[in-house]
Amino acid sequence: MKIKLRYVLLFTLPALILYTLFVIYPFIYSFNLSFYSWPGVGEKTFIGFENFNNILFGTFSGEFWNTIGHNIYFFIMNCIFELGLGFIIAVILTSKIWGERFFRTMVYLPNVISMVLVGFIWTMMLNPQWGLINEVLKFIGLDSLTHAWLGESSTALTTVVMVNVWRNIGFYVLVFVAAIIGIPKDLFDAAYIDGASNWKVVRKIVFPLTLSSFKTLLILLFIWSFNIFDIVYSLEGVQAGPYRSTDVLGTFFYRTAFGGLGSSAQDYGLGASVVVLIFIIVIPLSMFYAYLMDKKSRSTR
Repeated sequence: MKIKLRYVLLFTLPALILYTLFVIYPFIYSFNLSFYSWPGVGEKTFIGFENFNNILFGTFSGEFWNTIGHNIYFFIMNCIFELGLGFIIAVILTSKIWGERFFRTMVYLPNVISMVLVGFIWTMMLNPQWGLINEVLKFIGLDSLTHAWLGESSTALTTVVMVNVWRNIGFYVLVFVAAIIGIPKDLFDAAYIDGASNWKVVRKIVFPLTLSSFKTLLILLFIWSFNIFDIVYSLEGVQAGPYRSTDVLGTFFYRTAFGGLGSSAQDYGLGASVVVLIFIIVIPLSMFYAYLMDKKSRSTR
């Protein structure tokens, strides 16, 4: 049965209009704005590639490359904890342990809390004077491990990453649990009859059959890691302190476009240039990864 073109347009046009209005048009406008200097009022001044030169090689190059390193660190740490630890937790929660439904709910619960509230809660818990984390360490006799977690350059970024993991890991656990539940039980029964250990079942059955979920989550995690902003903003503010030790592309964009606390400078053209550079980093690499995964899947058929 042939589907008439007008029916296809009828159902896709509303979504296409919304996508064009809120995604395509803003990006095209940002791309055009990146070639101008504009404080938000008055006339725009065309400056060509000067914004990109300032970000990559000039005045803002130090901050920009610093943020790139932090975003890469975010991605690596999130891969280890959100994917790796998330997979381990999912395996445990599908092993018919007592109270597995309760634990699944508790693991996912932080994911429904707004990031602003997460920042408020953890800012109090990490307070160096009366925060819960340091108080617990003191109580169990580990006073030497107490820190001003968000106030020291050596610990601030890792602390922000760990708070982000705490908040988001439930999503990855949920995806892995769904993937594991979808594996036919006959495979597990046959493996245990053959005398396979739990570790071997996980390594030879569970991991290979959830690999497609790993691949999908990896590309999503890459995109999200280079668009991170809210958790850093809620914990460390737009200045991403101390001494820019938690600065990421999102906070760098905010300061350049809208100005930061203690700074009156703002340039929407410069901020738009940061957005374009984020796009250039994320989209081509994501598409290349998707191409490699598709090519590999086709070759294994």
